[in-house]
Amino acid sequence: MGAAPKLNDIKVETDCGDSVPIFNKRLAKILRKDRIQDVMPTLFNDVNKRMEIWGNEGRLDPFDQINNLVFQMTVRMASCSELSTNNDDLKRMGEMYWKLQKSATPVGLLLPWFPSQARSDKKEATLGLFNLISHYIALRRTAEVPSSDTFDFLIAEGEKDEEIVSFVLNVIFAGVLSTGMMACWSVIYLGAHPEWKAKATAEIQKLIESHTDTTSTLPLHQRLSSIPMSAWEDEMPALELVTRETIRIVNNGTMLRRNVVDDIEVSGKIIPRGAFMAYQMGDVHLNEEYYPDPLRWDPARFARGSAQNAAPYIGWGIGRHPCSGMRVAKLELKMILALMLTRYEYTLVDAAGVPTMEIPEPNRNDIHQVRPKIACFIKYKQVME
Repeated sequence: MGAAPKLNDIKVETDCGDSVPIFNKRLAKILRKDRIQDVMPTLFNDVNKRMEIWGNEGRLDPFDQINNLVFQMTVRMASCSELSTNNDDLKRMGEMYWKLQKSATPVGLLLPWFPSQARSDKKEATLGLFNLISHYIALRRTAEVPSSDTFDFLIAEGEKDEEIVSFVLNVIFAGVLSTGMMACWSVIYLGAHPEWKAKATAEIQKLIESHTDTTSTLPLHQRLSSIPMSAWEDEMPALELVTRETIRIVNNGTMLRRNVVDDIEVSGKIIPRGAFMAYQMGDVHLNEEYYPDPLRWDPARFARGSAQNAAPYIGWGIGRHPCSGMRVAKLELKMILALMLTRYEYTLVDAAGVPTMEIPEPNRNDIHQVRPKIACFIKYKQVME
């Protein structure tokens, strides 16, 4: 993720720098189960408000509108209510994060010291984000009544402003990219596979019937928000399969690691200290030896008892470094799909508005959003409040 914001680019020093263990420790604190459960009604309310703007029917680009939902949810969980409810500043943040993404050019990644336009754009966006988030941290430091928001939590932990900014910037950057990509492509794949769309919808309906009052007149998003987190995690096997298969096909970037310790031997070869190692995830995820017909989207390949369920899989990381935000990423995805599948009927259409069942090919050179090579849209109609 060469576009990830780093405060040393704008000459702001932090005590922890890029320490992964410290980042993961902070993340584990703010993503405790009780904190996530408490914020779920607010997250559902945020998503509902944005969906209401869509109107009763229309056409949308999932890589814009669905991404906006993920951005809203991630900012809500990583910052404070004042920021997450300020639409103007949210829009500014989104524009600056988009500028960061576009700054990840080959030159910028390989020659980060080169005075390119991409480097200038990255510094400008990082400074803008630093100033914006610092403003809201200052607001929370002087607030008369503390809240349970992340900013207040980190302030109470004794964190300095620059440490909070650095942490929050990276949480939002990583969370929006990965979860946004999964959500957009899941909506597309389900739209092209009616049988799996029906399975997922039935699973959500069963969840509602099992954990809410079926005679309630409350809006859908409020009923969904009352469902315990344990049910979202343990009672949605179809959506788990959908997520796993979507990641397998779409998330196939190159992982980079640097050997910062002594020389090590890997598969009979010596990796000297200071050397970089690269691994292309597609070597596993798109390997016919493990996944027959690897470009075909088929969540059933991961069903219990399937040989492919035991095949190598690194979509959420592996070994000692699994994704720290996996739990909340899955939850956000399920929340969005729950509203999307029960609130709307939708079909895939092309740029001309013509219905299509053809799935566009992911643009694997788009290393952050992995948008489709050919534009694909969602034509929707609201069927439930």
